[in-house]
Amino acid sequence: MKITFPAFLLGLVPVANAFVVPQQRRSVQKANFDAAVVDTTFLNRPAALSVTKLSAVVAPIDTKEFVQAKQVFPDAMTNDELIEFMTTTLRANGYDERKTLIATSLCCDEVNRPLENALSNTFDTNFNMGGLAGFPFGGATSFGAMASHIPDGGSCAVIYGPHVGIDSKGNVGTVERRGRKSGGACCGSAVAASGYVAGVLGGEEKASLPTSPLDAQQYFVGSMLMPFAERLESAEDRMKELPYALYDAQSDLMKRILAQSGSSVAGDGTTAVLGGIQINTPPGFTDYFLPLSFDLYNSDGKMVKKLLKTDVKPFPKVQDTFPGALTNDELVDKITAALKAKGYDETKTLVATSLCCDEVNRPLETELSEAFDTNFNMGGLAGFPFGGATSFGAMASHIPDGGDCVVVYGPHVGVSATGAVGTTERRGRVNGGACCGSAVAASGYVGGVFSGNDKEAEFPDDPLDAQQYFVGSMLMPYAERLERADDKMVELPYALYDAQSDLMQKIISKSAGAVGGDGKIAVLGGVQINTPPGYTDYYLPISFDLYDNKGALVDKIDL
Repeated sequence: MKITFPAFLLGLVPVANAFVVPQQRRSVQKANFDAAVVDTTFLNRPAALSVTKLSAVVAPIDTKEFVQAKQVFPDAMTNDELIEFMTTTLRANGYDERKTLIATSLCCDEVNRPLENALSNTFDTNFNMGGLAGFPFGGATSFGAMASHIPDGGSCAVIYGPHVGIDSKGNVGTVERRGRKSGGACCGSAVAASGYVAGVLGGEEKASLPTSPLDAQQYFVGSMLMPFAERLESAEDRMKELPYALYDAQSDLMKRILAQSGSSVAGDGTTAVLGGIQINTPPGFTDYFLPLSFDLYNSDGKMVKKLLKTDVKPFPKVQDTFPGALTNDELVDKITAALKAKGYDETKTLVATSLCCDEVNRPLETELSEAFDTNFNMGGLAGFPFGGATSFGAMASHIPDGGDCVVVYGPHVGVSATGAVGTTERRGRVNGGACCGSAVAASGYVGGVFSGNDKEAEFPDDPLDAQQYFVGSMLMPYAERLERADDKMVELPYALYDAQSDLMQKIISKSAGAVGGDGKIAVLGGVQINTPPGYTDYYLPISFDLYDNKGALVDKIDL
C-alpha cells in the first residue's frame, strides 16, 4: 500500500531520511517537490524501506540582505558568503568536505539554526557543542567525542560565537521573531548576564556556585562575562560591545578545550576553529556572521596557522609621521627573506620579542609566530627587555638543535584617527588614551626632573613598580632632547629606542655565549606603531644586526 503525504508532514517521518547515505541526504535536503509517496510497509519492515518518490519542502531561505547589519558590523558576511569563505579556505589547507566533520558552538536560540542548516548542507550534519549564549558547554568531553566521529583520514572544523539581534529599526540586542507581535532580547541569556555583571560591579552580591545543573549554564555565562564588566560599563553602546566581550570569553574557554582535548583528533587530522559573532535579522532577511578569528590546530592541539587576516587596511597617517614604516605583513615578509639570505631555516629559528605588554602589540607577535612558531617574550613596560640577560640565556637554551634566533624589540607609539601621535583609539572604549602609557608617564617624569620641579625617584627596593622606575631612569639622559623636540610625542619613541638599544647590546654581550653550536643572533630594533581598530599596525625598522654567539657584530642586514 502506498499513500501520499503532504509535504509539511514529511518532517514527521524521520525514518525516511535515516536510510539515505550522507551524500544522498544532502541532495534530499535541497530537493523541493510538492509531495512524497512512501511505501507504508516500512512500518513492519524497517530495513526494507523503499521510497518511490522522496521529496521535501524546505522552508524558504531568507537571502535578502539586511543593510542595518552591515552598518553596525561592516565586515560581517551573509551566511552564504561565510560558507563560501569557509569552504574555499579549508580546501586551500587540504580539507576534503567528504572527510570533514563540522562542530558548532552556537546558542540554543532557534534563530541560530539557519547557519547550522547551511553548514550541514556542505559538511553533512553538525556536532553540537554549544549551550546558552554560544558557550561550548559540552566542554573537553564533547570535543573528544566529536573527534572520535571524524571520518577516517579526515579533519574537523569548529565554528563558535555569541549571537546578537538587530531589529528592523536597527536596534541592537533585539529582533523580531516569527509569529510574535513583539520581538525580544537577542541573545536573552547574554542580556541577562550583562545585567547581572553590571549589578555586581555596582555592589550587588555575586551568585553562588551552583551545585546542580538546574541553571548552571546561565551562572557560568555570567561568571565568564564578569571580567569584562568595566569594559561593558565604559562602552559607548553596551549592546554592541556585549557580543565582543562574550566572544573573548568564549575564545578563552575554546582554547582551554583545545589544549586539553585537541590531541583527540587522530592521525594527521587538523582542527580549524572559526570564531566570531552571529548576527540575527528580522524574518525574510539573511543572517550574518562576523569572523574574528580562524585558526588551524594540529593533532597535538597546537595552533599552527592563522587563516584569517584581520586589521589589514593601510593607515596613511602613519607614513606621514613615520616615513619608511612597514605594515606588519611587509615587515614579516622582509624579515623572513633577509634571514633566509643569511642561512636561517624557519623551522630551526626561535623568535624572541621585547615589545610592551600593552595588548595592542600582540598582533605583530602573532604574525611573527606564524612565520617562526611561538615567540619567547623578553619584554616589559614600554618594550624594554626587562627579562634581561637571564631571559636571553633561557631563550637561547630553547633554540632548535642546529638553529638560530632572531630578536625583535622596540618601543611603541599610537597614531589616532585624527593623526595625533601618542594616543590611539581602543576597541570598546568611547575614549582612547595614551599609547604608550608607560612612555608618556616617563616622559612627564623626566620633563619634571629636567625643569627642576620634581626630584628624581629613589631606587626601588622591591618589584612593586620597579619597571616603571627603570623606564624613567633610562629615559633621563634624553630629557633635554625631548624638551627641544618640535613634537615631543614623535621624538619620544626614538629616544626610547636609543635607550633600549643600549640595554639590548649589554644583554647580547653578556649572554650571547648561551647560543649553542654555530648559532647566529639577528637583532631587529625599531619603533612599533599602533593604529585605530580595523587598520594594520606598522613597524619602523631602524637597525638589523647579525651577531655570532660570542657577541661580536658580524653583519648589518638590509631590509
